[in-house]
Amino acid sequence: MDWDKKILLVYITSISFLVFSGRLLVPTLTGNIENSLDINHIEIGLGMTLLWLFYGLMQFPSGVISDEKGRKPVVSLSIFIFAIGFLLMSLSINYILFLISLILLGMGFGCFYTVSISMISDRFKKKGRALGTQSAMASLAGITPIITLPLAEEIGWRPLIFVYAFISIIIGILFYNHISDVRIDTQSKRKGIKNGVKIFNDSNVTLLLVINAIMSFVWVGIISFLPIYLIEGKGVDETLAAVIFSMIFFTGLFIRPLIGYLSDAYNKRILIVGILLISASSCFLLSIVNSIFLTTVGVILAASVSAFFPLRSNYLMNKWPSKTRGSKMGMYTTVVIIISSLSPFIIGLSLKNYNFDYVFLLFSIIILIAIFLVFIIKYIYPYIQTKII
Repeated sequence: MDWDKKILLVYITSISFLVFSGRLLVPTLTGNIENSLDINHIEIGLGMTLLWLFYGLMQFPSGVISDEKGRKPVVSLSIFIFAIGFLLMSLSINYILFLISLILLGMGFGCFYTVSISMISDRFKKKGRALGTQSAMASLAGITPIITLPLAEEIGWRPLIFVYAFISIIIGILFYNHISDVRIDTQSKRKGIKNGVKIFNDSNVTLLLVINAIMSFVWVGIISFLPIYLIEGKGVDETLAAVIFSMIFFTGLFIRPLIGYLSDAYNKRILIVGILLISASSCFLLSIVNSIFLTTVGVILAASVSAFFPLRSNYLMNKWPSKTRGSKMGMYTTVVIIISSLSPFIIGLSLKNYNFDYVFLLFSIIILIAIFLVFIIKYIYPYIQTKII
């Protein structure tokens, strides 16, 4: 790996840490924010849904623009957008300003995600390892609840989020000044939109998209409500809940690079089925156990849900040529994230009539549906086609 690649990977992984750490702020500080703004779980769920919705909506246009104008301008802009989002959240004195700040965070995070994957894929031949490293850094961000929760209790949640705004501005300036684009192939916006829509003509990509939407729906639900689930559903105190919550990401720190590495060498379909089975088992375990030990085991196993993402990215980045990666990945992730963005709001509404255990049981069932879809497409559908012909 040459020096330029190392620098790029350091910047992208550092920004990924900031983005994923920032996404965990609201779930971690739910109690503080609800008390301060006098809101409830449904309103928090709506806010998180807006964050994820705009996160999804920005994937495709940012990908198309990056294919035409380059990756660096889009990544730089994304950093300054979510910096403004952090700043506004730190100043929010009512629920409306809080929602606007979440929308800005979603937009900034969304512009960064797809383009950062394309930027790494443009520069690295062994994409699985590089993408696994980026994904691992995102998992490392999971340790931040252990730090942010006591800090928020000490200095307040608004000053804490202001620190995120300040760091974002600094890293945005450094990135803009030290990183350059190296891509040669480009495509116009019109071609980008056309190529983005074309992904639905590929049955393998469509199947992967459906499975991805299911896994993302589950993952967004888990990371949005796991801390409050541990506190209200399992009777864990706030400090221990933050530690257990962090474990799902700390485990991902090891499992994501491992899956990325394996995806360079082994059959991806087998890896996908294995991940789905472990994910379904972890959600089922969380729905039936009450002890802290078994709950912690379930949380650790639930890290397998996120292990799907570097595997997916490696498959798609190897499948699509460099000049169309941004637009195609943008369209793909837009559809996936818009669907999964509904998860926090649906869960928030469900908690009015059902407890958290039923939610995790539902997660287990829909992951099993994903396994069934893989089985149908791989074995049953080809068999029926052969018999009809």
